[in-house]
Amino acid sequence: MPIQPRMRPTFEIAMKNDGTRTMARIKHRLERGSTRVCGQVVGCHAYLQTPPATQSLLSPHLNLELRPGPHGVILRGRFSPRPNVWTGFVAVYAILALVALGGLMFGWAETTVGEYPWGFWAVPGSLALMAFVYGASVIGQGLTQDEMYVLRNFVDHMVTDAERLEPHCEDAAAGATDDTSDVAPETVG
Repeated sequence: MPIQPRMRPTFEIAMKNDGTRTMARIKHRLERGSTRVCGQVVGCHAYLQTPPATQSLLSPHLNLELRPGPHGVILRGRFSPRPNVWTGFVAVYAILALVALGGLMFGWAETTVGEYPWGFWAVPGSLALMAFVYGASVIGQGLTQDEMYVLRNFVDHMVTDAERLEPHCEDAAAGATDDTSDVAPETVG
């Protein structure tokens, strides 16, 4: 089954416990220092990113949150672009929606006075530009998939098999233990 592109990809890890040990482990690892991941942990929330020296305009951020789920606690992760980039995407969509609405109103006004409704052309034009902006976000995800992998891999190594409701596919295949302290810093951090 092909992966469907999404504006802000998410993932969930079902936990056996309340997840506080996982967040504490993430916080400890970030405080120790990492060459590949930095961020902060506050309570049941974490914010991860690549180090500022390696970031580009499109570099992703990973927001983690512990949430109640149907069978216990779920660690939910959501990738998003930098806040200023995300705000720019939302602003472009809002402007294009307003242009489409203005085109509808102007076209309707032209129709009521018996003129050719040129304003209606703003609607398909705005929709086409919205599709272009969506395509740009998908291309941006493709350009930063290596960074997204680093962030997700970091999280996967911080959540031990004993804390997962379902074993991680790599853990089950390798017969990994619950201890992540022996994982090389290059792999985790």
